[in-house]
Amino acid sequence: MREKPWQRLARELRAEGFESPYLDRLEERVDVEAAQDRLEKEIVQEMACALGRAEEKLLVALLEVELAARDLDRAGDGDGEERAAARARFNERRDAAWQARHELLIHREAIGIRRNQVLETLYPVPPRR
Repeated sequence: MREKPWQRLARELRAEGFESPYLDRLEERVDVEAAQDRLEKEIVQEMACALGRAEEKLLVALLEVELAARDLDRAGDGDGEERAAARARFNERRDAAWQARHELLIHREAIGIRRNQVLETLYPVPPRR
């Protein structure tokens, strides 16, 4: 196969030590392996970022459960309206935290992490009240 004019130009410029992002991109078009490596790195990076966002969502949900538990404890004893509302808020936050932990589990399994028993230890979701 005959060399394209831009391939010769790219080779000559690189031999001279010329640096350019455009030259890099042109060379990547020729070097499929380098382009594939770059793409794989981008995919892994995005998977890690998405996993981090799933954990952040869970941490926020667990913090909200703690705050709701504090409010429920402050509401006092009895079956008052304030306590019932605080209990409902706690249970809603608790259910949201459980769902967020479940989503993190699914995300981890989707990217190939199979040992997920640790999630219950690291991110305990309290029982309903």
